[in-house]
Amino acid sequence: MTKEIRTVEFVVLPVTRTKAKKMFQIAGACRYVWNHFREKNLADYQAFRNGKGQRPQTTYFSLGVEFTKLRGETDWLRELPANPIKHTLKYFADALKEAMTGKKGFPKPKSRRRTAPGFTLPSTGQFRIEKRSRKYSLLRIQGVGWVTLSRGGGNPWEDGTPRQAVLRHDGHRWRAFVSYEVRVEKKPDDGEILGVDMNVRQVATSDGHFYHLPDLKKKEARLKRYQRKMERQVKGSNRRKDTKRKLARVSREIADVRNNWTHETTKEISGKCGTVAVEALKVKNMTASAKGTVENPRKNVRQKSGLNRVMLDTALGKVRRNLEYKCGRLIEVNPAYTSQTCSQCGHTDKENRKTQARFQCVNCGFVSNADTNAAINIRRLGMAQLHVEERSGSRQTPASREIDTRLHNG
Repeated sequence: MTKEIRTVEFVVLPVTRTKAKKMFQIAGACRYVWNHFREKNLADYQAFRNGKGQRPQTTYFSLGVEFTKLRGETDWLRELPANPIKHTLKYFADALKEAMTGKKGFPKPKSRRRTAPGFTLPSTGQFRIEKRSRKYSLLRIQGVGWVTLSRGGGNPWEDGTPRQAVLRHDGHRWRAFVSYEVRVEKKPDDGEILGVDMNVRQVATSDGHFYHLPDLKKKEARLKRYQRKMERQVKGSNRRKDTKRKLARVSREIADVRNNWTHETTKEISGKCGTVAVEALKVKNMTASAKGTVENPRKNVRQKSGLNRVMLDTALGKVRRNLEYKCGRLIEVNPAYTSQTCSQCGHTDKENRKTQARFQCVNCGFVSNADTNAAINIRRLGMAQLHVEERSGSRQTPASREIDTRLHNG
């Protein structure tokens, strides 16, 4: 049994106008504090990057001291609970540190129009959860009071210890993301290894199964229609606000379908075996823009943009993260040539991939689905990597014995 963090999403049912107003005020104060400290540190950051100044204070403690001074000087800020607003500086301190090391740019300002209202309750001292029934629970927010939480399937981790709660408004209603510390028993390593090939809108496994993302064409077409409609409407008008609400609703529906498919797929895959091998994909690089520069413009920009969109729709990163905590073990392998290598004879040639879906080896004539063939290659690489690790630890499992048998038979 190991201790891990699991996050459960709840819907916050309609609250009184007073409580809703207070929640929006806390979210607005978080946005104000972020922008205030951003402007305060921007000049120091620019001077430091240009070699003309000292390194700005980027620790949460130092920013917290400044926040205490700011709160003492601001009347309306003192009327709101301090800890949820102060915790915003934890995120800002992390972003500022990454900017100082050159990993990312300076933190961007948070806009009231584009930033979803939200705030974090960092510890159980700031909130309390009580169960009322299988579907409903009560959440007490400091400075707001009790609100009702709802989840259709109930809380799967109700026996866990709540550590943090994040409240976020999605344009239609508030949602609560509660993180629980739970004791989980990892799936035992039974020696069974499954290769998983993640492709556009589908996941293929080495046992020949396919998991296709549900058809979202109608919802995506409606999304585009509302986007075009908003562009034509006058900003600030009631009709534009109505279209914006409809656009947000469709976006939520698409996200819910994708999240549900991701969890159902990874649950079924993790139930088949103890170890899963996946490609070490760099999704950020794979979905980079193809526009190039003015001096060196790229080709097929629109096609690459469409490919990036469908790749992001598949949620490759989330599939990998879910497999990592649902399976007993996850192995990442080098993705190079897995789709061009024959899983039967090992011959590698780009001509083996006849089409996007069909694989036919030019050396031995083996014919298979291209994604299934790639998943088998991923499994083979995962087994080889696991075999090396087990040999170094002088431990034999069914997986390593299978490799030994293959090597012995040539």
